[in-house]
Amino acid sequence: MRHPDRSNPDKKMASISRRFSYGLIGVATLLLTTFAAVAIFLNIQRSERELMSRLDNAIRLAQTSLPTPIWNLDRKIIRDFVEALFLEDAVVYTRITTGREIMAFKVRGQSLVANLTADAVLPAGIEAEFLIKSAPIRFEGNPIGEIQIVLSRKSLREKTRRQIYGIIALAFLLIAAIWITSIIITRRYIALPLLMLQQSASRIAYGDLDTFVDLSGGGEIGSLAQNLDAMRGSIKRLFEALRQSKAELEDHSRMLEQNVADRTRELAQTVEELHALVEVSRTVSSTLDIETVLARIVRHAVQLSKTDAGTLYEVDLAEQVFTPRINYGLSDAYIEVLRRAGPRPGDESAVSRALMKREPFQIPDLSKSTTYPLNHVKAAGYRALLAVPLMRDKRLIGGLVVRRKKPGVFESPVIELLQAFAAQSVIAIDNARLFREIEAKGRELARANRHKSEFLANMSHELRTPLNAILGYTELILDEIYGAVPDKIGEILERLEHNGRHLLNLINDVLDLSKIEAGQLELALDDYAMADVVHSVVTAVEGLAAEKNLPLTVTMPASLSPGRGDSQRIAQVLMNLLGNAVKFTDSGHIDVNVEESGGQFTVAVSDTGCGLAAADREHIFNEFHQVDGSSTREKGGTGLGLAIAKRIVEMHGGQIGVDSIAGEGSTFRFSVPVRVAEQGGPG
Repeated sequence: MRHPDRSNPDKKMASISRRFSYGLIGVATLLLTTFAAVAIFLNIQRSERELMSRLDNAIRLAQTSLPTPIWNLDRKIIRDFVEALFLEDAVVYTRITTGREIMAFKVRGQSLVANLTADAVLPAGIEAEFLIKSAPIRFEGNPIGEIQIVLSRKSLREKTRRQIYGIIALAFLLIAAIWITSIIITRRYIALPLLMLQQSASRIAYGDLDTFVDLSGGGEIGSLAQNLDAMRGSIKRLFEALRQSKAELEDHSRMLEQNVADRTRELAQTVEELHALVEVSRTVSSTLDIETVLARIVRHAVQLSKTDAGTLYEVDLAEQVFTPRINYGLSDAYIEVLRRAGPRPGDESAVSRALMKREPFQIPDLSKSTTYPLNHVKAAGYRALLAVPLMRDKRLIGGLVVRRKKPGVFESPVIELLQAFAAQSVIAIDNARLFREIEAKGRELARANRHKSEFLANMSHELRTPLNAILGYTELILDEIYGAVPDKIGEILERLEHNGRHLLNLINDVLDLSKIEAGQLELALDDYAMADVVHSVVTAVEGLAAEKNLPLTVTMPASLSPGRGDSQRIAQVLMNLLGNAVKFTDSGHIDVNVEESGGQFTVAVSDTGCGLAAADREHIFNEFHQVDGSSTREKGGTGLGLAIAKRIVEMHGGQIGVDSIAGEGSTFRFSVPVRVAEQGGPG
């Protein structure tokens, strides 16, 4: 692997040395510059003091040597003295005067005072370039003259400049020496060890954990190298642990993937089995075709157990015979052989053994079974058999057998699956048996019900004929057609007529119910007015309500849509509800409410009578049901009125119901379509 940061190590090392040298040189330069500036400043101050000292010495010398020559006016000595002063290079101007007379005067050329005359005054502002000093000359304590000496600072500046140049040159030499020394030192003792550490760290960073780390250095770099080597060892150990963990994780992952794959296959097999069981259960519950159900069960049993063929046997223990009812995966020739020479109860076949043990029985390898009686099974190439008994409440019904051409043991999941299919087979066979029994019972009940309806219709007709004759003759007698009737006989005849008509109503109810059950009652559909129907029924019942002092109120819209239906049957329903309300109400009131909404007439009859218990509300519309069913009941009736009313309302395509609280009264409510197009529903 190529390490990008190791492509040019010399440049990196030079960079490290250069940065270190720049830092060191910067510090050294700052120190040397400070030292040079201080040295130059001190040297200038010292030179200034020396120049001033020389000027002072010249003045003192003049004050010592010139008083006598000036007193004696010895100009030669004075001039010689001046010449002697000019031997000093710094002296550029000297003037000696006595009174107003100039005894000596001399200037040095190439200076600011070179053009001055003896009587000229020194110009102002030259103090920066010259040192000027004047002093009196005394003879025996009396001033006799004055000397003025000017020293130039030029030599001082030249000397200072040479000193600065020297100091700068020395500083550069020192800086160069320091730079070279720092390069050598940093390269040898800092840059090179750091470069080696950097290269080692780079190789470690790129995975070379066996790289060499130089531990020969000392100081901080040596400690850094030791720490780097310790880190390399730690990382190496960590990588070894990670490699081992990775290998273990890969092994675990492979094992997990294998387990997931196995579990997925198991789940897929389980889902397939569940789908098959659900399909079989749905088939069992949706059809009574036993052949279809059993064929589907045997097919799924063979497919899901991964076998080659299957047979569902029915057993007749009395006849000692197994009958192969359903086969799957077998040829017609094999099925024919199976019917002629199949297993028998008590032999060593798999299905016989399973039925005797009443538990699953398998033969893993037929070639190793010496007692198996059916040679045609081996001849067909089958090598393994599994039989599961079919039992219902410990009663043997048959057996389910699957065959496989490969030898081997049938595992527990396969056995449990076959047991589930066997249970479904038992349910299907039992359902078919129960259905046959129910069909037979249904046919018997239908015949009995038809006979009952025919009997009731015939009896009602036979009873109505003589009863109508009795009522007719009773009316003729009461009308005194045959002569005057005594009062006592008249009362008896009125009772006879009343009870006769009550009996006639009962017979009519029975006849209506029998016609309804026989499907012979038809509606006479015609246009009618609901208001007329309600008023006619209320008028007929008002007398009965008045006898018990029960107010009867009617609430109805001013106008209702014209209706179409059987008005007489609707009046019969309302008459029954109002009659019951009067019958079961001793005090309070009775209300009739009529509404029209959504194409429906809704009629409600409310009373404040005895009401109904919850148990009675569930059965009140059943035939022959009475709230008080005792032989000593106070209220009469057959219990057919509400049943007939319900049938009539439903024939109109409507509904009837009741809301009631025991002891507080009841509200019977029925609704019929405004327009009935045909019997049985709305138009």
